Amino acid sequence: MTEKVFNMDQARRLKKAEIDKGFWLFAEDLPLGFSEAHCAKAREMVGWSVEALAFRSGVSTKAIRELELGARKLRRVTMQALSFSFETEGLIFIPGQEPMRGQNCRGGTTDPRERDDFHLIE
Repeated sequence: MTEKVFNMDQARRLKKAEIDKGFWLFAEDLPLGFSEAHCAKAREMVGWSVEALAFRSGVSTKAIRELELGARKLRRVTMQALSFSFETEGLIFIPGQEPMRGQNCRGGTTDPRERDDFHLIE
């Protein structure tokens, strides 16, 4: 009898893990709120130079400059690193809107350092 209870509990945990994995796969496909148009304005709002943003995000200064000039598209993980850096300073990003200061939130971008492809940041 104990074995059946254990297996039921194990089945519940497995089911929850599958649901969690499905959610993260879904969330991964959602568009980022942070876009190329936000970068320079957000830097201005927090008073950072390109070099300061590069230091905080791990993204190269060349990639940031090219992004802001519209000369280059960056990988999703790189955009997340930039967004995360700004969001830790209290900025939030909504597509089609200027960057805004959040009242009591720190944004919605997960920490990109937890991603398997973090080493691919440009």
